[in-house]
Amino acid sequence: MDWISPVSGLVGALVGAAASYLGTHRAQAKALADARQARLEAKQDTAVATLADTFGKLQRHVRDVPGDRERGLDAEESTAFTATRQAWDQKLEDLTAPARIAVGVIRDEALRERLYQTLDLLDGWQSGLEYAYRGGARSRAWVLRGILSHAVECVGAWQREEPLPESNHAYSDAVESLELKREEHELTAQAEASYRREQRAQLASGVTEPTSPAAE
Repeated sequence: MDWISPVSGLVGALVGAAASYLGTHRAQAKALADARQARLEAKQDTAVATLADTFGKLQRHVRDVPGDRERGLDAEESTAFTATRQAWDQKLEDLTAPARIAVGVIRDEALRERLYQTLDLLDGWQSGLEYAYRGGARSRAWVLRGILSHAVECVGAWQREEPLPESNHAYSDAVESLELKREEHELTAQAEASYRREQRAQLASGVTEPTSPAAE
């Protein structure tokens, strides 16, 4: 049985090598996982820093949001008003563009969706939030500041690992206004498409003067 000893030694060596390989593989896998987690956390930190900076700039920017066009403006005044509104809107886009990139990095789905919604509300400031302004009873600046305040509160709650807070009045009204405006646009588009179909059908049947929606 002298051959048993060398075989046992060989088996032991193989087992030891396998255990060493397994241990090394696990250590490498853990190191890779730790490195990936560190990268993800660094991206989250960068995203939050970007959002904090952007929201601060937006809070200052919305203080000077243009109001409605006044009646009785002459051509020069009307041109100046349009230029002011376009300049304000362009700066808004410049501020929200990096915010959208930062929001895309946020791993929490609920927070990510809420922040995307916030940016959509800001984009719709001119006509989409008309009902939130309540016919001019509320200032646009008040509504936009409320939207941003809620977004900041959501980021803070997420950092504290707390549930997202309930929307404030400005945010809730803005969401409702934007949804109503979208529904109105869809209904208008559907009505126009139906009217065009009726026109084509009337022309195809030999009617030379299609009935307009106003006449109906």
